[in-house]
Amino acid sequence: MKKEMGAPVSEKGREKIWFEQALATLRHLGPLGQASAEYIRQHGIRLGFSRQTHSGASWFDWRRLRYGVFLSMRYAGRKPDNRYLCSLLAHEVKHLEQGLLRALSVRGELVAWQLQYDILTQPPAQSLSDAWQQLRALDPGSRADLKQARVLMKEVGGPGYRIDRLPLWPLPAEVAYRLTAAVRRFCRFWRA
Repeated sequence: MKKEMGAPVSEKGREKIWFEQALATLRHLGPLGQASAEYIRQHGIRLGFSRQTHSGASWFDWRRLRYGVFLSMRYAGRKPDNRYLCSLLAHEVKHLEQGLLRALSVRGELVAWQLQYDILTQPPAQSLSDAWQQLRALDPGSRADLKQARVLMKEVGGPGYRIDRLPLWPLPAEVAYRLTAAVRRFCRFWRA
């Protein structure tokens, strides 16, 4: 059945148009924005809004058990050319690129936050807090920096942001690190 001219657009249709406009904006936010938008297009990433309590976006909708990039419902009324919202899209795309284990680590979050920072600071640059600038300067390969990243992310994300529930490194690397540390402690104890 063909739609008649002037027929009302469904809510799902409006959401699709909103995200098409947001992706167009993302493409204009430098090479990183272009790469994120292209990843969404090439991989057919589902985009939408979902209820979220402690974050602005996610790469998995726990309520509907689906992968994609889902912005918080509180952003549904904003204009799709909002740079911050576009940077959230890129942040969540980075997690999809990382895969499950890396995305569910402080290291994975730090890399995604740093990408988000880089997009937000594309000309004309948006001014960001000192915490954001400190996050950008951290080394994702340093455990000390990852511990500092947790503190800074809580500062930016608020007390409900649950970064403290994630391992510093992707789970297999975190388990290996802790087992190695436990064996070293045991060996020192045994030699004493």
